Amino acid sequence: MNFTNKYANSEGVKIHYLDSDIDDNLLTPLVYIPGALNFAEQSIEILQEFKSRRCLSLSLRGRGKSDAPNSGYSFEHHVKDIETVINDSKVKNRFCLMAYSMGVPYAIKFASTSPGIKGLIICDYPAKYPSIPKSWSERVLSRSFISKERKHVVEGIQQESKSIELYRDLNRIQVPVLVIKGGTQESLLSEVETEKLKSNLPDVVTKELNESGHELWEPSKERFIQLINEFLVRLDDSS
Repeated sequence: MNFTNKYANSEGVKIHYLDSDIDDNLLTPLVYIPGALNFAEQSIEILQEFKSRRCLSLSLRGRGKSDAPNSGYSFEHHVKDIETVINDSKVKNRFCLMAYSMGVPYAIKFASTSPGIKGLIICDYPAKYPSIPKSWSERVLSRSFISKERKHVVEGIQQESKSIELYRDLNRIQVPVLVIKGGTQESLLSEVETEKLKSNLPDVVTKELNESGHELWEPSKERFIQLINEFLVRLDDSS
């Protein structure tokens, strides 16, 4: 699968995304939202497993090849980035949104107001956005993978964060939802939060990968891909 680099304009901020540009009206397109500081290219290995369908993956503001403005890293700004990419890509109206880790609350909010979404995949994160402690940004910045030029991005995400619960938004999502969680202590989706997802989503299936932590593709990428593929085929068949 070959990806094309594309850019969408999110109120003056360029948002980079990868697009496989496959045109097949019979298969549901898959749009991927990465975790907290992840970026589009990191999803390529996973998305290659779905090369028969159109796949998109984006880098939220401040990540990867996207612009990194001095401010504007609130929850609402990130949701706007998703909306901008969906509109720019002209992805068919019946797509599946898949989100991992802290990308999940952004995706839930977007999905709750998007009439075009056909399905949602939630990967190991609850339906709430955290008020991120300063210790998080200090810990992240102590690692070498964050460049000095992007220090303000980490600080902005932390400083502009606020606690937001999204349980009411779940009720508005009337399409099929797949929840995948890890089964070890490293999972970020607790049993309590899983039950809240199940009780507030009208059409939901939950799957637990017993040997996985937060990185659901370890130790068995094959099982993780299988769960996603089965769900996508279900969406295909409902067209």
